[in-house]
Amino acid sequence: MRRALPTILRRGAAVAVLAGIAAFAAASLGGGAASAATDPAPEGIGLTVTVGPGSATPSPAPAPPASRPGTTTSTNVGGSVVVNDPRNPPAPTDDEYSIGGVLYVSGLSTEYLPSIDPLGGELKTWFTVRNVSTGELSGSARFWVSSPFGTELSAQDDVELTGLKPQESKVVSATLTGVGQYTFATAHYTFTPPETVDGIALTPVTRDAFVVLPPWFLLGIAALAGLAFVVVQLVRAMRVPALAENAA
Repeated sequence: MRRALPTILRRGAAVAVLAGIAAFAAASLGGGAASAATDPAPEGIGLTVTVGPGSATPSPAPAPPASRPGTTTSTNVGGSVVVNDPRNPPAPTDDEYSIGGVLYVSGLSTEYLPSIDPLGGELKTWFTVRNVSTGELSGSARFWVSSPFGTELSAQDDVELTGLKPQESKVVSATLTGVGQYTFATAHYTFTPPETVDGIALTPVTRDAFVVLPPWFLLGIAALAGLAFVVVQLVRAMRVPALAENAA
């Protein structure tokens, strides 16, 4: 009986110790669970993103075309404006010369007509006048031709040009007589426009042209002289054998 008592006490103490350990473990687990259940969730970083309606960057409006003085008409073409300026005349051609931007005169053209008389040939001369102004105009021209030494051979004055309408061209011509076969010469014309056109002051203009005057008369004489020389040589060649036979 005395031996059984200590054994029972030891076993009871062991059971008590185990029960305490179990209670402590249960308390620890319960407290952790409760703490986990009651602790508030960690707060994150508060970010607020506001997405507004997209706004496109406005593109600058195209500047209106610069207006030029004297413009009268405008036409919408594909959203752009084409402005027509009546005072913007067409450009002159390579052979034309501008007088104040309202008149264009061409170079001088010539045609030589020789005569049996070496001093009696004719020279046809002409040029073109083009009106790019806004009104009808007139003018006058003088034609002349000079020899290689500068001497005036023939001339024609006061060749009138009348009724030249806007955007119209006319030919001014003259025939110069008594132009001899001087091998070459120089033809000239001076065109005198109105003093003013469309408020622009104009001055006369002179243009020249080199002219070949073939000396047909001298060439004919030279050809006849050459032919005569050949004939004489042939006659002499035929007479030499005959004279040699007679001498034998």
